[in-house]
Amino acid sequence: MTIKAIIWDLEGVILRTNEGSISASLARLLEVPEEKVRPALFSDFNDQVDLGEYTQDDFWDFILETAGRPPEYKQRLRDFFFEGFFIDQELLTDVHNYHKYVKTCLFSNFSDELRPMMKSHWQVNGAFDEILISCEIGMIKPQPAAFQYALERLGCQASETIFIDDRARNVEGAQAAGIHAILYTDRLEMNNQITKFMNHRQQ
Repeated sequence: MTIKAIIWDLEGVILRTNEGSISASLARLLEVPEEKVRPALFSDFNDQVDLGEYTQDDFWDFILETAGRPPEYKQRLRDFFFEGFFIDQELLTDVHNYHKYVKTCLFSNFSDELRPMMKSHWQVNGAFDEILISCEIGMIKPQPAAFQYALERLGCQASETIFIDDRARNVEGAQAAGIHAILYTDRLEMNNQITKFMNHRQQ
């Protein structure tokens, strides 16, 4: 079956941090070891924020509590979105190129801050047919319903779709839904894997 759509994750794939990972960046900002912030990033509370049950500001409070830092560090965290992240323009160019031939989708587990940031700062300029944010749809990857929702929005079958994410659990969730999934490590490997899937499926 022909590949008709590609779904990309945002943070860790298209959206990059100066230190290479969000945990390393936050540790530098808060002046603590990285292991002090990791528990917050992989917590149930983080999932609740991504589901829209709490705000990004609530999450910054949670990070400070987890890392044992005082409230005056909160402004550093608020500035983090503006100073600590950047869009990988080379990868975004890849997305635009694929968009000439297939539908494209951005699907991110993220808080209420993402949509405003994408309008003002992390602009992707028409690269995607669909931009799905977990807090807006009330579902997060790797929930099966989240992948089904993405497929419905794209009007594609699982077997017609490629999914790219840097978290293994999300890749495994997509595979369980029947989607062709790629664990993101770098642009070259991503493009090699996409080419293999597209060539194999279109023969």
